[in-house]
Amino acid sequence: MNGHQRTEGKTGVSRRNLLLNGIVILLCAILCIQIVTFARESSDYLKGPETDEALLIQWVSHQNYERLVEDVYRYEALGVPVEGDMAQIYAVAHYYEAAMLYNAHQKAGNTQQAEEKFAQMQAYEEQLGEYAFVKEEIGAFLGMETENIK
Repeated sequence: MNGHQRTEGKTGVSRRNLLLNGIVILLCAILCIQIVTFARESSDYLKGPETDEALLIQWVSHQNYERLVEDVYRYEALGVPVEGDMAQIYAVAHYYEAAMLYNAHQKAGNTQQAEEKFAQMQAYEEQLGEYAFVKEEIGAFLGMETENIK
């Protein structure tokens, strides 16, 4: 009987060890997959911008100003050279950001901050060039009436 009990005990221990080893192997496989996924995503993010002016023009034409501001700040942070109409498109992004904050401060009753943002809007308005048409579009997009500005 004693030998029979030892065999059952060894079998129970070996099954438990096999199960625990299987769980460890599964968790290691999941960890490896997560590491590869993280590395791929971070390398894509850190890569330089694949497109430049054409993408920014697309954001302006589709009135996707939030994405325009995001991409402009990303390009500035990465040191992308400003070529062609990019300076004017950058001005559109900064004008939108100033107009959005002006609108928010105006509605909140923060007149001093609103005046500061209005001054920024005017500075960027001078830089819009051929994209001056966005001034009215941004005003309509934000729900601001152009005659009530300032």
